[in-house]
Amino acid sequence: MLKVRLRNSVWFLLIKYAAFFFVLACASRYQSLVLDKARTSVEIVEQTLAYMLYVFVYSLPLIGLFCLPLYLLLRTVNGVLFLAGLALFFGVEYGVYTRGYSPSDLTLGGYNAVIGVLLLGMFFHQAIQRKFGPPRTTG
Repeated sequence: MLKVRLRNSVWFLLIKYAAFFFVLACASRYQSLVLDKARTSVEIVEQTLAYMLYVFVYSLPLIGLFCLPLYLLLRTVNGVLFLAGLALFFGVEYGVYTRGYSPSDLTLGGYNAVIGVLLLGMFFHQAIQRKFGPPRTTG
């Protein structure tokens, strides 16, 4: 489990987008962007590395845009506000992704959100669980 830190928010988003683009690669893009262009095994490796660099570069603006809002959202103590903020966060992310990266296929933004919710629960489970537990007392 990751602690709520800005650096961990950046790492989470990097892993999330890597997983999302990996799913896209398995679905269709890898075939058209890598395998169809390569003739030898060396070219497959070169094209795969180029695809990975392409994904990383295109992930950077999304990470830069969403790391601070995610960090602030994870620092929210109130569970209801957290859920409302989470819905807003993924709604805005869906809009940014579909408008800027995939305007022709709106379902991809949904896949991105599902992967994000699953990974958020995996990486920040304890921090999220604390938002819904009994209130802390100082004494």
